[in-house]
Amino acid sequence: MTAQAPEAAGTGLPLPLWYTLPEGFRPVELSTDPEERLEAHYTALAELCPDATTGQLVASALGFEAALGRLVADGLVHFSSFVLRTDADLLLTGICQISVTDRPAGDPHLYPHSALRAHPDQPDTHKAVVPLPAGLAAVVVADQAVTVPGALFGVEGESTSAVRTATFHFAFPRIPQAVVVSLSTEVFEAEEEFLELATLVAAGISFTAPEPARVPKSAPAGASPFG
Repeated sequence: MTAQAPEAAGTGLPLPLWYTLPEGFRPVELSTDPEERLEAHYTALAELCPDATTGQLVASALGFEAALGRLVADGLVHFSSFVLRTDADLLLTGICQISVTDRPAGDPHLYPHSALRAHPDQPDTHKAVVPLPAGLAAVVVADQAVTVPGALFGVEGESTSAVRTATFHFAFPRIPQAVVVSLSTEVFEAEEEFLELATLVAAGISFTAPEPARVPKSAPAGASPFG
């Protein structure tokens, strides 16, 4: 699936950003009316969790929509979940986010290095600058504990989940903005497959429009052997 990011906030102009996602990704349509998206999310949850109460489903749907709204306000241009089966028959699941953020003006080739310097050194964190089709990218792979408020599921208290995240930072070549591609998963057993998938998604980022598919010209009709 290939798509172009929406308009840059406040400009009315489309962002010069395209991305390609492999099979297995289910995007959330950010341009959909929030009420329609809320109802769709509630319906999907009801099918996925038939034993959940109405209150739990409503709380979860409202929590998701509120979190999504905050992400969009911070520059989110794509949000999707993914489900893929590995060669070892593991189910690799997770979340993909693509965001646009401001960056310091200057040489875009230097941005990945400054992005790495700005990221704190922490245990279980790996950082590097890697070449990809869209240019140099800063990549950070980190394990972290994420706290999930129980209110999202209509219960008291909160829970903690261990999450592995791979984040790529690219600089737009001609405007002082950057693209952040982030994939996260709780399936630590599929480490190699997860990193390969994250790199594949990051390699699908492009700052130039894809060329339209060429339509082959029809061959001239040959003379009929029957005259």
